[in-house]
Amino acid sequence: MDVVDRYGLTVAELTTEEALDVTGPWRGPAVDLLRVVDPHPDDRTALTAAGFAVKPSWVNWVAPLRDSEAAFLGALGANERRKVRRGLDLAASSGLSVRVRPELEEGPLEEFLGVYEAQVAGMRNGLNLARAEQRTLLERSGSHIGVYAYEGGRMVGGCICWVRAEDSLLQLRYVATAAVDQRGALTRAVYMAAFQAGRELGCARMSLGNDTSLYGHVTSPGLYGFKKRLGFTPLPSGTVDPGAGGDEADRFVSLRALTDPSLLLAHDTGSGTDDSRGLRLHVLASRDDVDVAPYRADFLSGVTVTVIPEASPS
Repeated sequence: MDVVDRYGLTVAELTTEEALDVTGPWRGPAVDLLRVVDPHPDDRTALTAAGFAVKPSWVNWVAPLRDSEAAFLGALGANERRKVRRGLDLAASSGLSVRVRPELEEGPLEEFLGVYEAQVAGMRNGLNLARAEQRTLLERSGSHIGVYAYEGGRMVGGCICWVRAEDSLLQLRYVATAAVDQRGALTRAVYMAAFQAGRELGCARMSLGNDTSLYGHVTSPGLYGFKKRLGFTPLPSGTVDPGAGGDEADRFVSLRALTDPSLLLAHDTGSGTDDSRGLRLHVLASRDDVDVAPYRADFLSGVTVTVIPEASPS
């Protein structure tokens, strides 16, 4: 067993054999969760029976772009459709403008990174991943586009997208918005502009990029809800972006480093190595009376509430 820090989560990394030996309440070191990295598919059933959720390390949210913005919005729920349309109207009336750059340039990218870093600094467990990739992004500028939003002459948001022409896919890499009035409207305006850019590039699908499969640590449960309402479906990232594959088996023993509730997208217990049944949502909470209605979705095989009692360290 190795105890490691994963961006504020204290994780006990176990072998499958060690994990299966854990019975009853956790009596080991004070950790937030127990984890088996890349468990063998044949061990899924046993690990699930031992209280572990076998999950993709990352999920990638994908949706068809459809033929037009009107067709895309028509596929959304009525409430979200109204929010998007109202957001676009508010963005326009507030003087916000969105511009699409066909490839990345150093100046606008640097401006975007400033917005991105300010957003990350305000997050509970934010990770500044984009800055580390600045050089690589510029070296590969021809396969990326920038979608930037401006208030007057100041950049206040945007996203960096990877054009995957061979997959007919536009994949969002990084997105950020400044703390301005009508921030929700700004976010929707940036997304809609990116979606339209994807259509004009001949892409049939849009990806909102890779998230960790846990919402409540680096990302919030609200992000899960936003992407769901926008008509996107989470898939194990390895099926969309092979470089972000891999599984983990997690058993949470504390919510001290997480929101209450937190959300975990995991493989369905009965799916074996076949993910055709979709993912199951585990709602991690301190009580069992959580209202799960806001989390349900057609793309889920089911929703399970998992009550996390506080561990008693030995």
